[in-house]
Amino acid sequence: MQNLNCYMNDNVKDDYICIEVEGITFLSTGKYYDGINNIISHDLKHADKVAIQYAARKMAALVPPDSIVVPIPNHHGTAKETLFLAKAVAEYSHSSIANILIGKPRESNYLMKKLGSPLTEEQMGFQQTKPLPDGITPIIIDGVVDTGTSAKAAVHALGGGIVLSFAMSNTLLERQEVQSVCFHR
Repeated sequence: MQNLNCYMNDNVKDDYICIEVEGITFLSTGKYYDGINNIISHDLKHADKVAIQYAARKMAALVPPDSIVVPIPNHHGTAKETLFLAKAVAEYSHSSIANILIGKPRESNYLMKKLGSPLTEEQMGFQQTKPLPDGITPIIIDGVVDTGTSAKAAVHALGGGIVLSFAMSNTLLERQEVQSVCFHR
């Protein structure tokens, strides 16, 4: 795994998680079930302004200087809740934002997982709509990463990137193909 210290701002004081799965770096401010993270995560899905500000402040500390943040599209095919979160992260981290991913309108992966038929990357149909500047690694923003499928689909559509979420479920942390895990305190 690449040295992630180069991706951190000097003001990172909180715990965070960084893992590499299938060559993709995932950063998160914490585990989904730790403290109030699951409550904040649910509020992010409803575009709650207080939750967005809380999560964005924590996430912004993990964004490298001069970054471009890219929100992940929802099941309607566009970024909505994640766009609000990405805008706040960009504001707190003094980064740029690029809303350049679209996806196929589809059923929510959360619902499909509950029904026992999780979606594949192909079913999400993510596509990049505009190019990124050369030499920039996009920071892909999501509220919660569970299996990592939508995040991986976004990275593949953009041709690279680092995934940054407010919370990470144990699902991804417990998968066999995780190459490395580090919890920072």
